[in-house]
Amino acid sequence: MKHPFLIFSDKNGKIMTHPYLRMAASSLDTVKIPRKEELILLPKGSTLFHLPQRRPIGFNPGTGRFQKVDEFNKIPAFAVGAFLIPGYLRVYNPAFFLEKEKALLPFFAYTACGFYGGKFYASAVKVDRRIRQRPSFYNTKLITKGVKFFYGRYSSNQVYKHLSNCALNYNCLAARNLFLRRWEAPLPTAQTCNARCIGCLSYQESDCHASHKRINFKPSVGDIVQVMINHLSYARQAVVSFGQGCEGEPLTEADLIAAAVGEAREKVSRGTINFNTNASLPDKIEMLCRAGVDSFRVSANSVRESLYTAYFRPRGYNFKNVLKSIEIAKKYKKFVSINLFIFPGVSDSKQEIEALTKFLKKTKIDMIQLRNLNIDQQYYIDSIPYKKLKPKGIPFLLGHIQKHFPRIKLGYFNLPKEQFKTFENIDHLPLRRW
Repeated sequence: MKHPFLIFSDKNGKIMTHPYLRMAASSLDTVKIPRKEELILLPKGSTLFHLPQRRPIGFNPGTGRFQKVDEFNKIPAFAVGAFLIPGYLRVYNPAFFLEKEKALLPFFAYTACGFYGGKFYASAVKVDRRIRQRPSFYNTKLITKGVKFFYGRYSSNQVYKHLSNCALNYNCLAARNLFLRRWEAPLPTAQTCNARCIGCLSYQESDCHASHKRINFKPSVGDIVQVMINHLSYARQAVVSFGQGCEGEPLTEADLIAAAVGEAREKVSRGTINFNTNASLPDKIEMLCRAGVDSFRVSANSVRESLYTAYFRPRGYNFKNVLKSIEIAKKYKKFVSINLFIFPGVSDSKQEIEALTKFLKKTKIDMIQLRNLNIDQQYYIDSIPYKKLKPKGIPFLLGHIQKHFPRIKLGYFNLPKEQFKTFENIDHLPLRRW
């Protein structure tokens, strides 16, 4: 395969291929040419986005230089980015030149992409071989049938009512799992949050609209228990998770959740109870461990306090509280993952990798879930202290972790407890030395 051609769009979102400029990509504020091993066929089900007010940058093989494209055949040209399906991690961001007046992009993880030989390519790597959340596995008719069944049988349950809207109108794959009786299902409970994440999907102070509406009621213990028992008793590889995109921080409702978990565990031992959290309140983590939560997924964009604080903007806690919560969960022998928000040029920098190495040695967590950070890339760069970061490449980051921490699992999704020991990583080798 030769290097893919640059793709761009007109103002209406029609995607075109440039006849001679090649695909470029960006890492932080540096434009690069992705190497062959950093490109894959665009995974089926991924989406291409027109990026308004952003002029594409391509590589001209004739001059050996990068070139901004304002127009083509008198048609204004705009950048294009790919939004990958779950299980894939972007290696580079799209390369573009910002216009002076710009609006924030919707909060998705845009990936550099190109076109060659009748196929689209993305600068990405597969990090989880499981087929969970592949769009082709979500039959709309079956989902609608499942919603009607549960909503008809449990019409007074506010949680089912809320999640039926998530499944049908927001296309939430986790909510759809609930009504298909399989895999990981959500249990939103919290209306408030003790962080003000700049990339929050359910509440935004910035000019960007939130992707979801946050839950606007406090569920009863009975409603939560009903959903838990139904899913844990019958679903394939059953996982129920507190802490979703359509809610705040579930630790703010830890007393309610602990009561529900305790009651549910008296009636069903099957399945996995997971807790997605910012891990801000160590005392509440201990209470949940005692109640019967099986696993914790702790979100972080960085394990360096300066970058963590710049993104999460915590209220009433700090990163030391997060470390304490992880320590407590491990004391109770819980399966602990870090939900690491990956951003090319930041997460793979020498400084971040060194800090992550120390963190992994200290905490002895079980898994790193590698998630693309959904955010306008320039907004993120402008919001964090990044000036002296030295990127080494996303493949290098993955290879470094596997080389030095072979027991740590790398993936994308929360694990059911039957896979806590048996889950196998995809092999990733470092591409170069520091």
